[in-house]
Amino acid sequence: MRGLLISWEGLDRVGKTTQLMRVARWLEEEVGELLTVREPGGTPFGEAVRDVLLHQVEAGSNLAEFLAFAAARAELMEMVVLPALSRGAVVLMDRFIDSSVAYQAFGRGVDLDLVQNVNRAVTHDRVPDLTIWLRGEPFGGQGPDWLERRQAEYFQRVESGYAWLSRKEPTRWFIVNSRQDPDVIFEILQTRIRSILPAKGGSPT
Repeated sequence: MRGLLISWEGLDRVGKTTQLMRVARWLEEEVGELLTVREPGGTPFGEAVRDVLLHQVEAGSNLAEFLAFAAARAELMEMVVLPALSRGAVVLMDRFIDSSVAYQAFGRGVDLDLVQNVNRAVTHDRVPDLTIWLRGEPFGGQGPDWLERRQAEYFQRVESGYAWLSRKEPTRWFIVNSRQDPDVIFEILQTRIRSILPAKGGSPT
C-alpha cells in the first residue's frame, strides 16, 4: 500500500484552496482515509515556520527562504504525510515540491539543481501521483503576506516555472483554467480525480 498523493499548485487568489476543500468534502464519502495538509504547515513546527516566513520577517537570503520551507516540508513528510500514505490514505496537499521550484528557483533564482536535490531528500523521493495546477493571471504588489506583496514580474517568473514543470512531466500535471465558473472547475476536478481513485472501500496501491 502506498496511498494516493494529490498536490495542488498555482498562484494565490486563483481559488486553489477553496477547490481543494470542496474536493476534500466530496472525497470524505469516497475513500477510507483522507488527509488534507498545507505547506508550509501541517505540524506545530511547520505552522511556526509559516507564520515567521509569511507574516513576521521576510527572508533577505533567497537560499535561507528556500531552506526554511524545506525544513517545514521535511517535518511534515516524516511526521504526517508518509505515515498516512503507508496506511493507504488519500492525501491532498495545498502546495508541495513544485512550489519550491516555481517560487524559489524560478521566482527568486535559487539554484534549480539544489532545489530539486533537497526536495528529493526531504520527501524521501515521494512525488505526487497527480498535480493539479489552477492556472490564473500573475499579480503583484498587494496582499496579506510578504509573498503576495512582491512585484508582478516575480509572479510571472513563478508562472513560467509552473509551465516548465508541467511540460517536463505532462502525465503528472493536470492544468485547469481558474477563470471558469467554480462549479465547472469542481466538476472537472471530480472527473479527473475519480479516474485515479481506488475502488470504493479499497486502498490505492
